[in-house]
Amino acid sequence: MVALRHTVLLAPVPLPWLGDSLAVLLDLAEDTRTEAGRVLLPDGREVPDVRHAGGRHLRPGAVYESTAEGEAGRITVEQWNRRRALELALAGSEPDGAFTVRGTLHRPDRPRLLEIDGRARVENLWSPLSRVSGGARLRSDDWWAAAGTGRTARTAPLRARLECGVARADLRAVPEPGGPDGHWQVMVTVRLRGRYLLRPVAAVVLRLGRRRLRRSLATALDEFAARWNDVVPGLVAMGPDAVRQEILAADLT
Repeated sequence: MVALRHTVLLAPVPLPWLGDSLAVLLDLAEDTRTEAGRVLLPDGREVPDVRHAGGRHLRPGAVYESTAEGEAGRITVEQWNRRRALELALAGSEPDGAFTVRGTLHRPDRPRLLEIDGRARVENLWSPLSRVSGGARLRSDDWWAAAGTGRTARTAPLRARLECGVARADLRAVPEPGGPDGHWQVMVTVRLRGRYLLRPVAAVVLRLGRRRLRRSLATALDEFAARWNDVVPGLVAMGPDAVRQEILAADLT
């Protein structure tokens, strides 16, 4: 096993702002309606590249399909209850593979837990690499407690995994306060290991490539942090009404 660590600085997101903005998005979604397969905004504009393919709008069993050229995607509403959970299933296919993803947001009106799981199949690859599965879990109460006070939960607030036939990667992210200008200091740890009979071979390869893997991880996380810090402060500066107006004013063509 190889463990890689890197710290990034991220502009903070206040938890009340997140809850208010999520409520705006859900209110907008629930204000839409369907007509002859089209999904319409409250002002009558059509949501582009989406077709209502079956079921009652935003009720369990509702199905929406992508109509964008060259894309084949299908979203199914598994659960829509703002006091309990929102659960959506996404399936897509392309000539070189297919994927399925399921996401569940528990207690959307006061988000506490987000869970995502998925699988993918890629054609024309060595069999052990052709099937990939993964998942992620974010416990928002633990994240914002750690980011605001430095109190660390027993497990990392953000956890993710990715595995294929030959290897597995586990990611843990823990925020702390005290960064410059109020930024979060987020320690990211990635553990890589081989699987099954290839574990000894993978262990040697991972150790030999540790420096390159560490540089690649640092570069990827620094690029993510740069994008986050470029976009998030402007969003956080907007109140819920401004977020709603920005969405409704968007050019949908």
